Amino acid sequence: MATFALIHGGGGSAWDWHVVTPALRVRGHDPVAVDLPSDNESAGWSDDAEVVVQALGDRSDVIVAAHSLGGFTAPLVLIAASNCSSCWSQR
Repeated sequence: MATFALIHGGGGSAWDWHVVTPALRVRGHDPVAVDLPSDNESAGWSDDAEVVVQALGDRSDVIVAAHSLGGFTAPLVLIAASNCSSCWSQR
């Protein structure tokens, strides 16, 4: 099945995906929700993307899903990680 990179919005955390992650696991998927360095004022979009890429490791068949402000990080993850195939963002 697929791996889902789950990117939270501004002021959020990986916990924001706490309803989605078990639903994906039950269906055989591998959800990866990370905490972005939102509390670090010097961190930028590329830093957020790096956190996601590091969390994904060598997983393959990755679908990137982002919420709100995380939608700015999602395309950078697609660029930085060769294992990502698609992106979905909700604002």
